[in-house]
This record gives sequence, structure tokens and C-alpha cells, in this order.
Amino acid sequence: MDPRDRFLGCLLGGAAGDALGMPAEGYTALEIQSLFGRIEDMLPAPEGHFHAGFRAGQFTDDTEETLMLAESLIEHSGFSADEFSRKLIRWGSAWDSDERLSSGVGFATRSAVERMIAGIPWQESGMDIPTCGSAIRSAPIGLLYHADLGLVRGYADLQSLPTHSALPSRAGAVAVAVGVALGLMNLPRDMILEEAARRAGRLDPDLGQRLLWIRDLLALPPREALGRIGGSPLARETVVSAFYCFMRFEPEEGLIAAANGGGDTDSIASIAGNLFGASYGAGWMPERWLARLDQREEIERIARDLFHLSRSFGLH
Repeated sequence: MDPRDRFLGCLLGGAAGDALGMPAEGYTALEIQSLFGRIEDMLPAPEGHFHAGFRAGQFTDDTEETLMLAESLIEHSGFSADEFSRKLIRWGSAWDSDERLSSGVGFATRSAVERMIAGIPWQESGMDIPTCGSAIRSAPIGLLYHADLGLVRGYADLQSLPTHSALPSRAGAVAVAVGVALGLMNLPRDMILEEAARRAGRLDPDLGQRLLWIRDLLALPPREALGRIGGSPLARETVVSAFYCFMRFEPEEGLIAAANGGGDTDSIASIAGNLFGASYGAGWMPERWLARLDQREEIERIARDLFHLSRSFGLH
């Protein structure tokens, strides 16, 4: 498979998972079933939901931050914590003029960005709250630096610090970036899980063990397994749920399971989409999703530019 297709699949898969899970975010699995039946297509957010007004195919802050990180990598020919933090500050500064731009942004991310706007340096701005806000955006690190897992681990951790300083958050970011990097190298899923757990476990042993626990859950009915893992925004639940969907299903069904599983559905489906896309490229993605996906051409451009930057590093 052309590695360019894996870059494309990773970013498109993440955005598609985000948009698929967007209208169900915050509901339980039973509430989703009652409201939507079974989500298989892009849907608008329902009335009264905190994403109310979002169109079918529109993604959330999860993909916005992923694309911001990717663009920062491209613009500065690699990762710079200073430059990425400036992007976060510019993003946060726009919230005052259009509150919709911050719809659904997690408490930790919002608080940290506001702290940076107030002048607190990025080295001190991160919140010690173990949520998944830095994991949902870390896939571009895995794409760009995939040939050197030491760099993947180091930069995935570093990009977490401006917003999330808690060890589980940092470990979740490492797990996702390492999973993407290894998917790009066409490794089997079980090897991807093991190495992601090992590298994440150096920062947070509990998260590493919970990732390996997925193997014990694969024989259970998916709803029971996802219920045991949990779907809250905590990294120990969101990241593990996403890896479970990656391990248990084929790509399209994996994102559908994530979108219907309850809790932080957009983040779970987005991370699962990153993992599936890096491993399988973009060919599995249904045209009914891609046709409605917001900013599809822009995402494709960023994926191409990130691929070319990676190639310039001599990584192909």
C-alpha cells in the first residue's frame, strides 16, 4: 500500500470518526439507541445537545486540534512546543468572538488555553486532570516520526504538556501516536497494542495494563466489553475504548461501535479512526461518510503535506 494512503486514511479516519460520534457525545449507549436507533451515517446534533447546530459531517474540537498540530508540524518542519502553543493561543483567542468555536472543548483544554492567553508559559499551563484531550490530537506525531519510536514517544508526550500534564493524559497521547506509527509500518494489530501499552506504561503503568486488558475482553459481547472499559473523557477509558474497537472490529464497524458505545463517543471514534486509517489506508471508508465530511479537501491537503515532510526526513 502506498504510504501516502495511510497518512490520508489516518487523518480522514479520525475526522470521520469524530463527525460520526459527534451527535451522540455525552449520551449513554441506551440513550443513543433510544434517540437514534443505531448510528451508521453522519447525522446532525439533536436539539438541546451541546453541539446543537452542528451539521451532519461536521467534526468537533478533537479534529480541530489534530489539524492544528499537523499544520504546526508542517509549517515549522517538525514539532515545536513554542509554535504549537502559539497556535492554541490563537485558537482560544477566537472563542470570544465566536463561542461556537469552543463548543465541546474539554474543561482541561479550555482552562489550559485560557491560562496561556493570560500569560502563563506552556511549561506551566497544563492541567493535572487525567482526561484524553492531548491523546485525541497526537496522531500527526505518529505519522511524521513513525520510523523512530523514541521520537514518537518523546514528542507525543511533549505536545501534551501545554494542556494536559497528568501522567494518564500524557500516556494516552503516547499510546495513540505509537499505535499510529506502528500501523503505518503495517504491523499486526496485536503487536501494535502490545507496543503502545509498553511505551505508554512507562509513564502510567495503569494505562499500560488497561490496554493489555483488552485482550481479555475480546471474547465478550462488545456492549459488555465497552461497558466494562467505560466511555468517560478520562484517558484510561477513552483511549482504551478506542483501542478495543481497533482490536475487536474491522474498520467501518469499529467506528460505528465507537459512535454507539456511549460516553465520549466522538473522541473514541476519532482515535479509532486514526488507528484504522494508519493501518488500512483510506479505502475502507464509505463514500456516504466522505461525501458529507466537513473540510475533506483541506484534510487531504494536510495529509499530503505531512507525508511530503516525512519523506524529506528520509523516512521512506
